[in-house]
Amino acid sequence: MQAETSILPVGNRTKQPLADDQQATLVSLRELKGIIEYEPSEFTFTAYAGTTISEVNQVLHQRQQYLPFDPMLVDAGATVGGSVAAGLSGSGRFRYGGIRDFVLGVKFLSGTGEVINSGGKVVKNAAGFDIPKLLTGSMGRLGVMVEMTFKVFPMPGCNQTLAVACDSLETAMQRMSLAASSSWELDAIDYRPASKTIFLRLAGPEQVNQILFQKISKTWGSDVTELSDGEAIWRAVNELAWTQPSRSLAVKVPVHRSLMGEIVDFASQRNGVDLHFSTAGAVAWLLCESQDDVDHLDQVLLGKQAAGLVVRGAPERPHIGSWPRTEISLAVKQAMDPVSKFPRLFHT
Repeated sequence: MQAETSILPVGNRTKQPLADDQQATLVSLRELKGIIEYEPSEFTFTAYAGTTISEVNQVLHQRQQYLPFDPMLVDAGATVGGSVAAGLSGSGRFRYGGIRDFVLGVKFLSGTGEVINSGGKVVKNAAGFDIPKLLTGSMGRLGVMVEMTFKVFPMPGCNQTLAVACDSLETAMQRMSLAASSSWELDAIDYRPASKTIFLRLAGPEQVNQILFQKISKTWGSDVTELSDGEAIWRAVNELAWTQPSRSLAVKVPVHRSLMGEIVDFASQRNGVDLHFSTAGAVAWLLCESQDDVDHLDQVLLGKQAAGLVVRGAPERPHIGSWPRTEISLAVKQAMDPVSKFPRLFHT
């Protein structure tokens, strides 16, 4: 590591655009795998960075525990380290927060080769600067994460998925806003404009889910139906596989209310684009067929001063739209990587 001018740590490369850099030497951590410690009674586990989320899930499920933020690309082979580095969370982020809220501690190598431990292995730990939060979403540009500790939750007794038909984007936005602010405590709220459908996930005791189902049905009447294939729907979303395989370019766009309509209009005008909103409309996922689709999306985002990140496929560049260079991001990079051992963070 010391001999290389620039390095970039990678895992199973399920998020290929984030694991490429022409100027850096790739350092694979895929063989650094295994669960180091698991304390079911403390609801925590520690694993090496190359451990797949699939392996973690198998161990957790044996004790009726899970990672409720819906880790993404699990079937594709996503690793613990890669998931933290990419900062990706699925539909469950709505209720429980994203992956950054579940990382308790990290051991990593700095650019100078120093081994640094930050955070801890227990939930109630407030000692030291919260470096794990900085490393989450850093895309391997601040250090080489070797192992990390997560908190986990008990699995819910029952999951139930409802579909809510909406005649327009305005109706969908109003209903998502109501659902998000209600006392229903929904597990997930997603929206797919092409089918004009909101998907709601209820998670808890079956009797409680049925009561919620009745309340939601009373609110929106015959627009509400229960789905028998709910698990398949959420899995397809979290695997970015709800549409044609040819649409291999996957783009994540954080969305604010004024941008939502622009994104819907863009997708409706492009035959090679499918759109899905997660987290009650706060995150847009666009699956695109060609680089031309991504280039046009880039222009839309630039016009709205919004950012997009291509996390799957072979794009010309992973960052599109507006990624401003901020003083705090430069200061963090300088503090974490003073010798510039890692590629710079994405900025335009």
